[in-house]
Amino acid sequence: LVGADMAGSSLTHETVQNLRELALSVPKGHFLGTEKDLLARLHISRPTFRQAVHILESERLVAKVRGLNGGLFSRSPDLEGVVASAATYLRSHMTTLGDILGAVDSTMADAVGLAAGCEDPELRARLAGIIDDFEAGEMRSQSVAEFRQDELRAVHLICEMCGNPAVDLMVRVLYQVGITAFGEIFEGRETLMQARRTSRVQLLRAILNRDRDMAVELTRRGGADARNQIAEPLLNWPLSSVPLKGAQD
Repeated sequence: LVGADMAGSSLTHETVQNLRELALSVPKGHFLGTEKDLLARLHISRPTFRQAVHILESERLVAKVRGLNGGLFSRSPDLEGVVASAATYLRSHMTTLGDILGAVDSTMADAVGLAAGCEDPELRARLAGIIDDFEAGEMRSQSVAEFRQDELRAVHLICEMCGNPAVDLMVRVLYQVGITAFGEIFEGRETLMQARRTSRVQLLRAILNRDRDMAVELTRRGGADARNQIAEPLLNWPLSSVPLKGAQD
């Protein structure tokens, strides 16, 4: 029985791999075939096929459509879903805030360096608008939720401007996890939030001015400052157990 279970699991894994490659090789919404067609093409049983499809549906790589014109169609995973899944994985594996900050240091430095070289006029116009918004409210007190929204607004635009999908994804995932600790870090610490608002504007302006070296330096300096402002126990606390103060919009 154990041998049969392992064989079945191996076949399901192989089927997932084959269907994944098929879905990735064609445009979004492409018809991959009916269940009958794919069973014949892959030489597998219906239960194995359906297990594999279920896995790929959870990955948002395929969609199963029933009815006369039904079958299996390719999908393109949306960024938010991928980020949420990866963030959940990290939190469930006892990732600490210190782990996240260590990874953010180098990844965010890459992102801002690339963003400083962005020449997309629409993205640069959005950046200028965000800087104006942030400067106008730089001295205004905020709730942690408002502060978090501004932080993510800046980070997500930097991700778009960096033009590297791998760096974009990594930064978004790391911030999605780290943001859960914002309540513990910033609640009741308006001076700290004020310092962060000022450094955020400086960073964004360096990107707007195409000053890559300054943007990277400000990012690295900000990472070091963040560590100095966070209590050691919190740095070592698994983020799966951090109360979500200020983590909700």
